[in-house]
Amino acid sequence: MDVPHKLSGERVWICILWQLYGGERESMGQIIVGMADMKTGIGDDELVTYALGSCVGICIYDESRQIGGMLHAMLPQATNEGIIFPFNRYVDSGIPQLYKALCRRGADTNRLKAKIIGGAKMFDFAMHNGNADIGTSNIRETKFQLMKLGIPIVSEMVGGDVGRTVYFSVDTGIVKVRTTTNQEFTI
Repeated sequence: MDVPHKLSGERVWICILWQLYGGERESMGQIIVGMADMKTGIGDDELVTYALGSCVGICIYDESRQIGGMLHAMLPQATNEGIIFPFNRYVDSGIPQLYKALCRRGADTNRLKAKIIGGAKMFDFAMHNGNADIGTSNIRETKFQLMKLGIPIVSEMVGGDVGRTVYFSVDTGIVKVRTTTNQEFTI
């Protein structure tokens, strides 16, 4: 079996198994979503990701069935880099993967909603095309991918220049955001 990236076969399977079946839990019901990571939850699970800067956090959920997931994507498009593993590093490949994972868990695709957080301008330089910073490109790609899937964005807290930590309650769809300037918001 050919492995489409630079890690050895054994290390790849460890990464895949960790992503599918493992992952960190801070406490019972709280699931940690790392950088370039995606997790799903049900019921009273809380998905948490730390330190969103230019990265974007995408929370997609079916409130009626209490199924939801979060993606912490770093870059807008996998095609710009030529290597697409892990899928969750990129908005354009991570959102479809999250959508598929939610469908497998039983989410009703007609009831999915999204909340997006992050995409800050953390550095004072432009991308190679000179048109946008990484955060803005992540936001733009997120909105495009969600539109393609027909998932409405019901709330967002994007842009700016502060980092954010996100707490997503799967059962209610409530997202709490804590900024690096010690402000707290509920979206």
